Amino acid sequence: MNKHITVRDQLRYANYVRDVLITEPQIPSGVTLAMPLDSIQITRHEIGVKSVESYLDEQLDMMAHFNTGFIHHEVVTGIEAGRETSDPTRPTWTNVPTTSLLNPNPDQVLTGTETITSRVHTTAVSEAAYVLDTMSLGRHWDLTGGIRWDRFDTSYSQTVAPAAAFERVDEMPSLRSALVYKPVAIGSVYFAAGTSFNPSAEALSLSASTANLPPEKNRTYEFGTKWDLPNGRFSLRSSVFETTKLNAREPDPTNSLLNVLAGTQRVRGAEMEIRSRLTSRWDILGSYANLDAKLVSSKYYPAAIGAQLANVPRNSFNIWTTYRLPWRIEAGVGSNYVSSRTASSTAPFDPVTGLVKQVPGYWVFNGMLSRRLNEHLSLQANIDNIANRYYYDELHPAHIVLGPGRSALIGLKFKF
Repeated sequence: MNKHITVRDQLRYANYVRDVLITEPQIPSGVTLAMPLDSIQITRHEIGVKSVESYLDEQLDMMAHFNTGFIHHEVVTGIEAGRETSDPTRPTWTNVPTTSLLNPNPDQVLTGTETITSRVHTTAVSEAAYVLDTMSLGRHWDLTGGIRWDRFDTSYSQTVAPAAAFERVDEMPSLRSALVYKPVAIGSVYFAAGTSFNPSAEALSLSASTANLPPEKNRTYEFGTKWDLPNGRFSLRSSVFETTKLNAREPDPTNSLLNVLAGTQRVRGAEMEIRSRLTSRWDILGSYANLDAKLVSSKYYPAAIGAQLANVPRNSFNIWTTYRLPWRIEAGVGSNYVSSRTASSTAPFDPVTGLVKQVPGYWVFNGMLSRRLNEHLSLQANIDNIANRYYYDELHPAHIVLGPGRSALIGLKFKF
């Protein structure tokens, strides 16, 4: 609009069609530890969904910069409105063939009886307004303060018997503040704090266990530093932080159909990221995170207090390096490490053995090779899990999702 005020408007729309079928191997309930492994037949539990998802978002921002006395302000304020829909249909199968535990048949044709058990329609309408002011207090200090207000209105219906319908509206503010000290032009040290919330319908789903449940509330503190040398020669990001979920959802021990806001979860961590241009041809990127994620308190699961939060590794590390060869060829190689994780925060121990239900850590190595064909077009090949390592990617209380094996992707990249 003028040299002090800028107005920006963004309109986004997306439409996705999903058709998913997952086979979850399950050990039948009659199996005992004394049974020979070669005699065990695994049940194939089929998990499927067909759905159409849509997303419409409108965001109007105004950015202004001005002075009040010796203080320079950079203000960002705006409004946002969105509409999301989700229409999943989920079937179940019966009489699916079993397979051997030690010698499974991956080529066996899926047979059985399919029955539609769920047909859902969810519409979520959101509105938000926000303002954020960054105040420069001289050359070395910046102070930031902001507030955002959100309204999340969700309508959910399930038409296959037993039919169900739920509605929920959540309204809540979120706060943010930060203090930044810049001792020199290339570096800064900061302290930040903020709040946020997770509505019960954040995954576009409601049920009898969540429809009457208020949002989970979160609080975060962070202290860190950033340093950047000219021309990308070296960049450092490092921080320590604490995020606390003040009223975490937990299953009601007296009614499995209900959730309650009865737990406190806390993550204390430190992370560091380094980027460096070692030579004009050689770049390297590395990062490390240490997370102490625990169940701090629980009204209904006191025995689990101190347990590691589900799916949160204590240590994670990755490194990636690229080298620009002659003939417009670029090669890259890297690795990432994830330490052991547990499957449940409220029930971390196996009831029979008393051992913690967890999986071991893993390393995965990846590679890349590309050649620029012209100014706009390049050919690139990516190889993931080069060593074809066997590892567990996702954990759930009742099943495990394996990580993908060795795979390659070759494609053309076009930029303009």
